[in-house]
Amino acid sequence: MTTEQDRPTWQVEPCPDWCVVLHAQDDDVRDRAHVSSSMSVASRQLLGGPGAAVSPFAEREPGAAPGTPDALDRTAAAELAVCVHRRDGARTTWVYVGDGAVQHLELSAESWHRLMPALDRVLDLARA
Repeated sequence: MTTEQDRPTWQVEPCPDWCVVLHAQDDDVRDRAHVSSSMSVASRQLLGGPGAAVSPFAEREPGAAPGTPDALDRTAAAELAVCVHRRDGARTTWVYVGDGAVQHLELSAESWHRLMPALDRVLDLARA
């Protein structure tokens, strides 16, 4: 997002096309990263046992009818954020998927590329 002529002296590389950060000369070293905008994806989460951590942003869903198999599952609706980030000058680009509080998966872009075909295969199984 920062233009070539406005780049802070610490910035090693130009911003990638997806970066939405306005970098400044006085940015803390921990904040010197390129970050994309976040996409929000509605999701339904299976919650763990009693006392399991649940995002404060998740909305617990009412239980299923007693005596049905689904009654054993506790679930919550939550919005998951999906975004990309990379430290300035670093080689690894990271993809974050999470609820912003409790649940998240943060893998390298290369790892997501390897994971996606496996997800496609298990989703095909789930459709059967």
